[in-house]
Amino acid sequence: MNSTLLRWLKLDEHSRIRRLFQRDKRGVSAIEFAFVFPVMITMYMGAVDISQVLTADRKITTLASTAADLVAQADTLTAADLADIYSAAAEIVAPFPSADLTIIVTSIELDSNDDPVVGWSDAYNGSPRSSLGGITIPAGMIEAGGSVILAEVTYLYDSVLTAFVGQNFELDDAFFLRPRQTSVVEFQG
Repeated sequence: MNSTLLRWLKLDEHSRIRRLFQRDKRGVSAIEFAFVFPVMITMYMGAVDISQVLTADRKITTLASTAADLVAQADTLTAADLADIYSAAAEIVAPFPSADLTIIVTSIELDSNDDPVVGWSDAYNGSPRSSLGGITIPAGMIEAGGSVILAEVTYLYDSVLTAFVGQNFELDDAFFLRPRQTSVVEFQG
């Protein structure tokens, strides 16, 4: 009889504890928050990082346009003039570091067969173009005896997502502009 009574008391104690936990809902919110919080933080950090990538991409587009425009405004350029343009470029990209920025400015002219060729090229954190491999020039962009300025900008954006994606985002843009003051911008570098 004692063993039966003990079992009944134990069973009764377990059922009381079970009923107590079933009725007490105070910790449910904390447990749900513990499950949802890492997902929310990941989504927030991803949204912030994506907005940073979009901001950097807009800056790269602005930079390509500005570099081409500044070169196209000149009659003649020197190495010092291009160095000033590259310094301005670093300011346009700020607050992002300019160490991963590459700018290539190229004057494209027509040869005697009306084929586009590199007239001159200069680069910041990269190599100047020696040929037009991979470049498609819009039809009618270069007039006979004229030229077009091509500004190419590439930026390697180091993202927080790089740890998950495995590589940096490569942002690039290119702008073609005709010279404004002359048919061909001369480079004396």
